[in-house]
Amino acid sequence: MKSRLLVIMLLTGILAAAVVGLGAAGYLKAGTDRVIPGVKFCGVDLQGLNREKCMEILEHKEKKMLSTPVALKYEDKTWTFPLPEVDLRIDAQAMSDDALGLGREGSLLSQWQQKHLIKRDGYELPLRLVINKKKFEQKIVELTSGLGLPARDAAFRVTKDERIEIIPGGDGVEIDKEAAYRDLVDYLVKKKESPEIYLNLVQAKPRRTTEMVAAMGLKGLLGAYSTSFDPADVRRVYNIRVAASALDGLLIPPGQEVSFNRVVGPRSTEAGYKNAKVIVNDEFVEGIGGGVCQVSTTLYNTILLSNLEILKRTNHSLPVSYVPIGRDATVVYGATDLKFRNSTESYVYVRSSVYGRQLNFKIYGNTDYKAPVSIRTRVIKVLEPKTIHAQDPNLKKGEQAIKQEGAKGYNVIAERVTWENGVAKVERLSESTYRPVNRIVAVGIKEEEEAPVILPPGVDDEQPPAEENPVEPVEPQPPSPGNGLPPVDNNEEKNTGG
Repeated sequence: MKSRLLVIMLLTGILAAAVVGLGAAGYLKAGTDRVIPGVKFCGVDLQGLNREKCMEILEHKEKKMLSTPVALKYEDKTWTFPLPEVDLRIDAQAMSDDALGLGREGSLLSQWQQKHLIKRDGYELPLRLVINKKKFEQKIVELTSGLGLPARDAAFRVTKDERIEIIPGGDGVEIDKEAAYRDLVDYLVKKKESPEIYLNLVQAKPRRTTEMVAAMGLKGLLGAYSTSFDPADVRRVYNIRVAASALDGLLIPPGQEVSFNRVVGPRSTEAGYKNAKVIVNDEFVEGIGGGVCQVSTTLYNTILLSNLEILKRTNHSLPVSYVPIGRDATVVYGATDLKFRNSTESYVYVRSSVYGRQLNFKIYGNTDYKAPVSIRTRVIKVLEPKTIHAQDPNLKKGEQAIKQEGAKGYNVIAERVTWENGVAKVERLSESTYRPVNRIVAVGIKEEEEAPVILPPGVDDEQPPAEENPVEPVEPQPPSPGNGLPPVDNNEEKNTGG
């Protein structure tokens, strides 16, 4: 009897616990798409609100925040800071997730405890803000221009005698932008009544110090090269200027590889290039960017004379007039490139200029290890052109005309010679092959047509009808003596032209 009572009590307890558990689960599960009691934001009770209503309240707060001007103050100066210009916004999506997630994480017991505490003590939903800090700092500098003294970055310049002179940097005084940013966030998050930020001045260090510039190792001229062009070819000169300007001021760290095509970019009308003569299929024709290869060729020779490492170079299919044979470098965007590496332990600096009828390149670097450099080329094989006879239906049979003058091709080797301590070091450069241009002779195949028979006027195959009144011929009478006329010779050929 006693054991039966114990079993009944145990079953009753289990059943009661199950009922309580189910009731608690139902309580915790009820209204999962609504904010639990006790949650507030800026004094507004969010209890029972769904996501859409939460978003509305947060967006209303954002509009009010953006419409309230913030004052920046320094001593007796005041500036109004426009919050919309720094992309300020409330992350309403994330904050709605926070509000709806309260009391719904962890075990059933922990959820119940969290809901109980929030209902009893209340809970202020933290503000989530998004601010473009970079725009904030730029706007601070823009508004307070003239306040303080900017730091001066160190730099360098090229002197008239081709040396590098360092321009020292210097400290400055500027607005403490980091502190101003923290004060703005503090005002917005803590909802201070007074929208004022007091600015402070702090010492500003240059981004590039004198020591940093000196460590680049730039001291003087390593190499220079110039080529000439026809200034009357306006479009070609324009292209030369555009391409050369892209390379002017190039600063290359030690060991860095440089691609001509990557620096200069595509040669297109959108990039500002014009039509001028280019080599296509062994012929000079009009094409976009004509003249850019003169820029790459001039740079190539400057790199050689500066004793830098050449990684990739391709010659034209035909020799060009502005540089000795074997020393040209053609480029085609997306296909053929000129690449080199700063193989020194210091920075190198590239300068270009176009003046008069000359394109000039100069490369500066550490002259402590500069060695004399010379370039020599040699033709090792002459490639004779062929003569091609092409039939031409526009020429008469037996006639000939030269349609294309031939030109010889060449195999050329180039070498760079450097002298160190009086000892020559010879470096073999890439070989150049210039294809011969065939001589084309047009041969006529047009057959001569028989000349048509042209009858004199009045001559016909049929006899004219007889006249009704024929005129009898009259024998010519010799002139009377003494009339002053010479006798007529009917066989004499007379010239009737004038």
